Parts: sequence; structure tokens; C-alpha cells
Amino acid sequence: MSMLWAWDRILGDRDRVEKEQRAEERARAPRDEDEGDPPSRTCRVCKHEGLESYCPNCLADTMVANKRTAKKR
Repeated sequence: MSMLWAWDRILGDRDRVEKEQRAEERARAPRDEDEGDPPSRTCRVCKHEGLESYCPNCLADTMVANKRTAKKR
């Protein structure tokens, strides 16, 4: 932050400063797409479901994203 920004906040036009603050708050607010469960994955070989990228049963990189979570993206 610069000194000019701070002085502008203190001495600037109140309506414009409030409008900028509301815009900053909206930008920082969490979005609906950020919330929710992490994408689940299913093993192509043994059909194990989980969040890992490596299947703990097969001990291989055989996990793929579920169809229902792939559609959201």
C-alpha cells in the first residue's frame, strides 16, 4: 500500500471510497464454486473410491475423476 492510497482513503470522496470498499469486499468473499466437497476419484481397476491420486489397493496411479465431479468443472 502506498501513502497516496492511504491519504486517498482518508481525504478522498466518501462515496467513491465506499464504492471501492464494497467492490473489494465482494472480490474477497468466498464464491459458491469454491465451497463443497473435493472431487472424488475412482480406481479404474478395483473401483476403490477416495480422494487419493494413487490407489491404496492396487498401489498404482489408476485413479480417475468421477463423472459427476468431472461435469462440475
